[in-house]
Amino acid sequence: MEFGMKRVVASVQAVAILNKIYGGKPVSIAAISKESNLSVSYLEQIFSRLRVSNIVASQRGPGGGYHLIKTNPSVADVVRAVTRTPDSFEPVLNALEWVPVAQLSQGKSLPHKAQNPRKAG
Repeated sequence: MEFGMKRVVASVQAVAILNKIYGGKPVSIAAISKESNLSVSYLEQIFSRLRVSNIVASQRGPGGGYHLIKTNPSVADVVRAVTRTPDSFEPVLNALEWVPVAQLSQGKSLPHKAQNPRKAG
């Protein structure tokens, strides 16, 4: 099963929220669900893929949850983790390597030139 665009966006959002609230201790799916307004079952599907791709690790038991393994993952890291993209999409993913999910969780935008290099001038 491949993730569609809606799940790719939800995956990036979930990792951005985890990055924002992660303080070295595991973060529960329930906490991420509360922050993202995404269901726990939906997030479990997403985090299953993120675990396999070594972006996050899970810790079971009381006080368990998810840890970020990859420091400051990029949007491209998350997209690659949750779906297969055609080879023709690789230039887009290469550009997204420069966009860390932390930037999204902090509400920062790219400088205007970086957002649309064709309008530079």
